[in-house]
Amino acid sequence: RALRAIDRCDVALLVLDATELLTAQDMHIAGYIQQAAKGIVVVVNKWDLAAGRSKTEYSKYIRSQLKFVPYAPVLYVSAKLGQGVDKVMPKASQVYQERLKRLPTATVNSVVQQAVAAHILPRAGSRQLKVLHATQAEVNPPTFVFFVNDASLIHFSYQRYLENKLRQAFGFVGTPVRLVFKTRG
Repeated sequence: RALRAIDRCDVALLVLDATELLTAQDMHIAGYIQQAAKGIVVVVNKWDLAAGRSKTEYSKYIRSQLKFVPYAPVLYVSAKLGQGVDKVMPKASQVYQERLKRLPTATVNSVVQQAVAAHILPRAGSRQLKVLHATQAEVNPPTFVFFVNDASLIHFSYQRYLENKLRQAFGFVGTPVRLVFKTRG
């Protein structure tokens, strides 16, 4: 049922139990949300029962377990006491708005060119990657197309570097960003 719900939604709320550690099923569902390119908000419920834990410490633990969704905001709530519950829908709405963000090509190109200039470009033998230009092709989820001289030179670490630079410049809180590399020739 969770997988069908994820397929139908734009923003998924991953509800965790603060009294337990993250289970394999929690991580599997988070992975499916990320693969389906849906927005995500991590909601830690039963925070009133998590005696002796600090939010900073628990956030660090969640980040270490859910490394593949570092952009996911984390909320601490107690459904029983009603604490923090009023923040869930505004955060989900914010993530949805981030998914719909449309950026002008000139702005995207400016950020990408600065990122390219600040970091050594990947190379294979005598061939070096050249990023010709970039544009946002779609929203929901945000998809960026990079026109390059040879897409086979893109390493996942460089792809992650570019994604991080786009996130630093434009936010995209709680939503995955797709990067497509096309060889222009």
